[in-house]
Amino acid sequence: MARTADHEQRRNQVAEALMAVVGAKSLARTTLADVADEAGVSVGLVQSYFRSKAQLLRFGVEYMYARSEARLLALAEKHGPVAAVRDRLALIGETLLPLDEERRRELVVWTEFLPATLADAEMSRLHKETTGRLLGALTGAMEEARRTGELPEDADPRAEAAALVAFVDGLTVHCLVTDGDFTGESSRAALRTYLDRLLQAPGSPPTTAHDTPRGTP
Repeated sequence: MARTADHEQRRNQVAEALMAVVGAKSLARTTLADVADEAGVSVGLVQSYFRSKAQLLRFGVEYMYARSEARLLALAEKHGPVAAVRDRLALIGETLLPLDEERRRELVVWTEFLPATLADAEMSRLHKETTGRLLGALTGAMEEARRTGELPEDADPRAEAAALVAFVDGLTVHCLVTDGDFTGESSRAALRTYLDRLLQAPGSPPTTAHDTPRGTP
């Protein structure tokens, strides 16, 4: 058991080093030697776990997505029961935004990895499966919002979940690369405004999508 734990610790140490190097140098300029140096281990040790840079990158993607999912799962423990779906979705959206240094570093790496999913079938699969799980969870929340009257009766929960993912992803990219209007605080406010326009307070009279103005700030 101890050897297995040490094995996993070493792999995670290498994954952390990979994210640090990619965030500083870009994916294209990252080498196994860079990662080994950042992790404080030999190139041979890195190669004993990952036979190629492609394998290392795939593990890095899995590691990054696993951390993000763990953070989302921890929301309930941190905040307790949240009655309004709108408030729950705001917490989820904020967790996905680069609002602290750890998430910013992860999401810089995410923007570096995304182009690789176009050429690497395994990384594409990982990205699609992770996005699919997120969409499934958000679709469930939107369906609940429709039952409680927060979401208009004729709205499509899956489409609204996909739109929310796209909106948060767009905020993330601009928060990372655009100055001025896309600070952490303004991105948080934009997310809240988006959800306020989409959802209403629980128990309000039922509406349809035509009655509820939509759009981004």
